[in-house]
Amino acid sequence: MTDDAPLIAPFEIIGWEQSPYGDEGERNELARVTVTKVFTGDIEGESTAELLMAGNPVGAGYVASELFTGVIGGRAGSLVIQHGGLAEGDDGHSFGSIVPGSGTAELAGARGEALYANGEEGHTLTLTLRFVAEG
Repeated sequence: MTDDAPLIAPFEIIGWEQSPYGDEGERNELARVTVTKVFTGDIEGESTAELLMAGNPVGAGYVASELFTGVIGGRAGSLVIQHGGLAEGDDGHSFGSIVPGSGTAELAGARGEALYANGEEGHTLTLTLRFVAEG
């Protein structure tokens, strides 16, 4: 197993298709969202994510499965990231991991953590990768 330094990439959301689900008038607003992103920097490529979102006057949260295709740290291929986040007011955190066994081509064997952030400079993804032999 080899540990690599964290890779950080800005991304732009280029598509957002949202549809509600659940009973109208309940405290929580529930939605399914398909999000398309373009990444630049240490991570170059595109992704499509399927999100389930929940929000109410106190907080919000989401869970997602995201298929990325492109180049990460000079390695070309695709992989799946599962991630989520919770927010209460201005306090929030995210969590995420690469789905074991989901890497293809030069990204085969990829494992690691994924953190999405939204700051003053925009959206970023930070990946901390390692590679294992798959057999």
